[in-house]
Amino acid sequence: MTNTLIDNIKSIPPVTRFFTISTVLACLGVTTFSAFPALYINLGELLNEYVLIRAVFRYGSYFDIFKVVATSVLSWYRFVTSFLIPPGIMSPNRINALFDAYFFYTFSNHLEAHEGKFNGNFPDYLWFIILCGSCIQVLNLTLEAITGDSYFPHENLLACLTYVWSRSLKNARINLLGLVPIKAYYLPLGNLIVKLILGGPVSLIDTLVGIVSGYLYLCVQSNTMPIYNLLPGAYGVTKKKRYDEGRRVGMTHVDTPSHFGQFQADYIDDSIYDKGYLKAPQWLYNFLSYPANTSVRTTAFTAAPAPGGPLSRTQAQRQTPVGSATTGYSWFGGNGTAFRGKGHRLGD
Repeated sequence: MTNTLIDNIKSIPPVTRFFTISTVLACLGVTTFSAFPALYINLGELLNEYVLIRAVFRYGSYFDIFKVVATSVLSWYRFVTSFLIPPGIMSPNRINALFDAYFFYTFSNHLEAHEGKFNGNFPDYLWFIILCGSCIQVLNLTLEAITGDSYFPHENLLACLTYVWSRSLKNARINLLGLVPIKAYYLPLGNLIVKLILGGPVSLIDTLVGIVSGYLYLCVQSNTMPIYNLLPGAYGVTKKKRYDEGRRVGMTHVDTPSHFGQFQADYIDDSIYDKGYLKAPQWLYNFLSYPANTSVRTTAFTAAPAPGGPLSRTQAQRQTPVGSATTGYSWFGGNGTAFRGKGHRLGD
């Protein structure tokens, strides 16, 4: 039993595994030891630290200056640990924190796994989290300065993962709240409505911040301009319906064109900013000691690499040992078997 549990944990992709285990530990710390202030960062605390540092520089000794600067730098870990605290853990009904942690695991697992958008590429998915997490913290601090309300980065990042997942699986059929069947394309909109009803304006803004962060990441990925790429016919690209088989995990059904050569009227094709693939920088590959030829940087305007060039993500996946496939339960599938898919690169 213990070995099975350990094997299941090891089968979770590394970034998702870190967030899952760390979130559980952070929730235990908050509920048992009241560790919330030591894990969460907000604008008020940053301003207080700035005032303290300024005062010490004016009137303190060199030792005091070194001490307060070192303490402030070390306290930056809270920019990371803030992402580990679901908002539900601070409410009387803490079951919501469990749901938030589970949905975070599910969407993150689907994106990072070998069958997902990042095809199990550790550095690329970590770079995605770093970029989106940094954007979320900047937006949160800006909004806090304007509105005076504090926001939860965990909720923001969950909304970001949900949005990016829904963009890569637009035609997947899922059930919103387990009741309303919708396409994955409409999941972010459904989440906005649910958050507004259940959590009010603050919860709505939490979700919007995540969606905006995910959208900006897609703009960088595709090398397109925000806002402009939303216009019809942006960059002179017209939408062409194409055959798109159900190639990814996390779906109950995917609408595909009929075998008579016609296309279903409600089929949703990729937008210009959905195309491409953002590769992590070389220094991150070197730092993680990860082979750099496991993915290829593409944009909405670049073709696939020439034969003999660096391995594509699909080729890298084919060379992955069979035993490394990610498994786990999915609220989209529900059969508890390994996630399966053909791992086509987004934009093919």
